[in-house]
Amino acid sequence: MTTLKQNSPGRTPGGREVHFNLRQFLQENLMRSWPLTLWLVVLIYLTGLMVWGQLQAAPALTLVVLVGWLVSVGLTAVNEITRHHNAITYWLKNNLYSSISNTFVTLLLLLLIIAGIRGFIGWAFIRASFTTDPEAAVATLEQFENPGANWGAVADNMRNLMVFRWPRSEDWRLWFIIAWNVILFIPSQFVYRREAFRKSLLRRVITILWVLTPAIAFLLLRGLGGEESFLATLNPDQAWGGFLLTLVVAIFAIVASFPLGVLLALGRRSQIRGVPARVTYGVAILLTAAFLITSTFPGLRNAQTGAARVLAFWPLLIPLLAYLFQRVFKGNVVALFSTFYIETVRGVPFITVLFMSIILFPIFLPPGLEVLGTWRVMVAAALFAAAYLAENVRGGLQSLNKGQYEAADALGLNTLQKYRFIILPQALRIVIPAIVGQFIGLFKDTTLVAIVGLVEFLGAANLITAQPDWLGVRREPYVFIALVYFVGSAVMAGYSRRLEAQLGVGQR
Repeated sequence: MTTLKQNSPGRTPGGREVHFNLRQFLQENLMRSWPLTLWLVVLIYLTGLMVWGQLQAAPALTLVVLVGWLVSVGLTAVNEITRHHNAITYWLKNNLYSSISNTFVTLLLLLLIIAGIRGFIGWAFIRASFTTDPEAAVATLEQFENPGANWGAVADNMRNLMVFRWPRSEDWRLWFIIAWNVILFIPSQFVYRREAFRKSLLRRVITILWVLTPAIAFLLLRGLGGEESFLATLNPDQAWGGFLLTLVVAIFAIVASFPLGVLLALGRRSQIRGVPARVTYGVAILLTAAFLITSTFPGLRNAQTGAARVLAFWPLLIPLLAYLFQRVFKGNVVALFSTFYIETVRGVPFITVLFMSIILFPIFLPPGLEVLGTWRVMVAAALFAAAYLAENVRGGLQSLNKGQYEAADALGLNTLQKYRFIILPQALRIVIPAIVGQFIGLFKDTTLVAIVGLVEFLGAANLITAQPDWLGVRREPYVFIALVYFVGSAVMAGYSRRLEAQLGVGQR
């Protein structure tokens, strides 16, 4: 808490000097302004209501919290006025009890958090049912005045949530993929952490196996031949679903979007020789003249309104576009395409891209050619993620000092070597937090594919409430999938922090 020195400090019975002026303390913390006084009155009133309500709901626990709060406040105050803090009271003084307002806010938030945890435990465990028998679950929940969760609905539909319509006879494929990743993960923790394995054959072999893992997993999930073959072909639109589909879409989008995003970032910043201005303007003039003859003149003859007559002169925009192309991009077609793609995709929501892949994309296919909806959604997710990743990588490229580029040129490196060995390693290291944050968002955004007709994790959860045995059970599946998404996001965030520590990201 804030304390003030006296001109002539007193002493405690223990012989410590007291640095405290009550009048100045009240002036600073209570009566400095009328809004502060009003805020403290309202805060104390709300805290009192919360304490009274919790004393009635959980008297023993609330008393323990109040005693702990009073003791910690008292010790912090005594150590502050005697200037004799220990590590605990010094932390409390700086973080929780720096003022009267913060002291009561700390108590109020602590009681709210405890009330929330206590309420969740009561709903999820104490007053809950865990049986998969619907009738027994109803009987169990009827025993409570305020029934809790019905976890039997989740347990009974665990397979639907995880793999949905995946054939039971093909479960060995999933177990093989899991075992493959576990077998690779265990030695990787030792090989990639130790400098002694940096150039070893074992590390190269493990790296190659990790690179081949997506292809192996795809072959197992999709199959190769007919129904009689060892790896029977499975239709992803029918066999893939639940959390399995969520993982497939997220992993494919992450893996495929990374190289594409890097290429787009490099393309947007490229400075290759562009199309000469004379060529650009010459082509623009020819196109303008051709479209004026073939489009504008017939359009003027058939136009019925003023707006139609104005729109008929659209070829006049071609010279303007040619001027902007030379002025902004200096004739660089690669930079134009990369910028146009990035800004266009980032300018529309993900759900729009998904609808375009499902509804509009088949229109452009040749007659008789059909692309499965799962493939379209996977490609749409990868293309969408690549645009955002390109901007993250571009930020890393722009953050590098110009001297890095000049040093690479001074070493005689060509463009490929310069970006491979000097520029990209540094740029990607800088933007690791942003890239991982985007991947976490992409992992959670896969729930949107349920809107376009695919039954992924969220879609499988929504189907539970329509089952006759579990009508109305809605919160429990949502809590379960929220927990799964939280664990997945936490794993990626934890790996990101470890990778940042290993590479020294943010250190100077």
